[in-house]
Amino acid sequence: MNGYIMKNNQLALSKGLPMPLGVTKHLDGMNFAISIPNEEECILKLFHKKTGVMAASFLLTSEYKTGNVFSCMLSELMVKENPDLKELIHLFDKTDAYTYIYEVNGKEFVDSYAKLIYGREVYGEVNSQQQTYGQVNSQQQTYGQVNSQRQTYGQGVYREGSKRQENFLRGNHGENLKLNHKLCSSLLPEDYPWEGDKPLYIPYSQLIIYKLHLRGFTKHPSSKVKNPGTFQGLTEKIPYLKELGINCIQLMPIYEFNENIWEKGIGGQKIKLNYWGYSEDNFYFAPKSSYAANPAQADIELKSMISKLHQEKIEVILEMYFPYGTNHILILDCLKYWAMEYHIDGFHLIGESIPRTTIAMEPLLNKTKLFATCWDKEQIYNKGFVPAFKNLAEYNDGYSVDIKGFLRGDESKVSSFASRFKYNPDKFGVINYITSNDGFTLMDLYSYDVKHNEANGENNRDGLDYNYSWNCGKEGETNNRSILNLRRKQIRNAFTILLLSQGTPLILAGDEFGNSQLGNNNAYCQDNEISWINWDDLNNNKDIFEFVKPLISIRKCHPILHMKYPLKSMDYISSGYPDLSYHGTKAWYPDYSFYSRMLGIMLAGQYAKVNSWENDINFYIAWNMHWEEHAFDLPSLPKNMKWHVLIDTAGDKVVEDLELIPLSSQSKYEVKDRSIAVLIGK
Repeated sequence: MNGYIMKNNQLALSKGLPMPLGVTKHLDGMNFAISIPNEEECILKLFHKKTGVMAASFLLTSEYKTGNVFSCMLSELMVKENPDLKELIHLFDKTDAYTYIYEVNGKEFVDSYAKLIYGREVYGEVNSQQQTYGQVNSQQQTYGQVNSQRQTYGQGVYREGSKRQENFLRGNHGENLKLNHKLCSSLLPEDYPWEGDKPLYIPYSQLIIYKLHLRGFTKHPSSKVKNPGTFQGLTEKIPYLKELGINCIQLMPIYEFNENIWEKGIGGQKIKLNYWGYSEDNFYFAPKSSYAANPAQADIELKSMISKLHQEKIEVILEMYFPYGTNHILILDCLKYWAMEYHIDGFHLIGESIPRTTIAMEPLLNKTKLFATCWDKEQIYNKGFVPAFKNLAEYNDGYSVDIKGFLRGDESKVSSFASRFKYNPDKFGVINYITSNDGFTLMDLYSYDVKHNEANGENNRDGLDYNYSWNCGKEGETNNRSILNLRRKQIRNAFTILLLSQGTPLILAGDEFGNSQLGNNNAYCQDNEISWINWDDLNNNKDIFEFVKPLISIRKCHPILHMKYPLKSMDYISSGYPDLSYHGTKAWYPDYSFYSRMLGIMLAGQYAKVNSWENDINFYIAWNMHWEEHAFDLPSLPKNMKWHVLIDTAGDKVVEDLELIPLSSQSKYEVKDRSIAVLIGK
């Protein structure tokens, strides 16, 4: 059959089902469905994965077409009865032994609905002749992504005789598998025994989100995992996540994307690495094979990782980047597939033309967490949409800007800080973060005034020019003890604000122990020690970790710090105290003036229940971002209650409950320069 196109398809094929797209198994056989606009025929090619030799090919003419969709059903009986298809005899009982591609007008392309991709098993391998087919015009109902300049098909075909052809992988049954030199897709993923795994549905008010790059999280040798940079490597770090108090991870893209970007430069084209995964060449339905210890089983390893995270009560959120013009049907199909097939708990939607309202109202995503920079809330809720629970969330970019300005001591930031601290909408969640992959790490935020992206090869022109950062007196590394102490205090201040604010906190992986990128605020092309998390810093900066860990625990234990619904700044239960009140250095008199850098916030525990019979405690938080020490008047407490110091960021410890000592003065507390004091009333 090698090289022969079967034109008499009646012996083996029947017209298939145009939906769903991709390859699916039915009682009648195996269904292939692919959307190809403006073409009257295409060729379906099946290959032996072990050898790369074609096993069979079928010409699909217009009679197999419904609208723009070619579909065919290949039945097991027809294969067995047709001598010309003897090379497909095991197609139905060993689907992992075959791959497939399509051909249109002499160009081969990979199904954009493919569930597994072969040909990208080695991370970052460069193919000088790689092409970007499979991209389509936004006006078309198609299978791929957008390329506004041209209509093409397929994905990159690897160069004959490349090193890829010499690579061997260990297959599902232990045999050595020689990969086909072409980029191609598997037929069907393996079934996975989920054993009762269910989504966790943790409310936004209880989430502690931890954002990480799957490869960079464990790729550094200091991670000491058996399989660095892989799904299995992350699985090995679950005990660490549990110790820290994390109950949700947010993963940067883990679907198949092209790591290599061709850029025009002086002297011609050059290749730059796409480390983050925000690519325009994506296979959204396939987990990234190079993120697996065994690339032939990427789907199994990913499902195993998710299952083990769920067992430890940790949710999984995926970042999904859809470039401008990506087909809306493909987006919906992709999200539904990941939610159902991989038990994903939620998605962070990134892109300019995502149909957010349609996604929000999709019944199959009704219980799935959905993050986006903005939602058309009026349009969504005015149409009678009722989510199964509060599943929509706003990714709060403004929080990062205002909080960094307040922490630095900028003028006119007290009012905006007060609003950001309290913001907790009724119908949707809000995701608060100070640092993310796009910008400085928290350690670098207080070590550098300016970006240092020279290693990116763009003459330091890339990345954010204004970061609200502060080097605390010296650019970069220093041995000056006072500067180092100030940097650590600023880090403690940042974590205190983030973890005590209403809404849902998001921590950038490594910030909790001072991970640095040496001033690079745009490490999108750095698959190396610049972007990899250095776990040696966990020992070097143990004091930061030991501050953050109990702070997370405090947030979890006290519901007044993470209310389900907005605080009203009113005394609506006649307790004598509003649920939230603002203060200045004088109690009950906040100063929002241009030059003010101080604010006091009291949270009344009577408005939150620790359990069915016990109210939460009262909190008073004094924020002094001025470079001078200030005395704060303390609001009076109910009879028989006294104020105790829980946290003072001028020091590096969170006071244990048994060590709490009532303040000698219950009327004033001296807050050191650039410090935060957290007092509790009990």
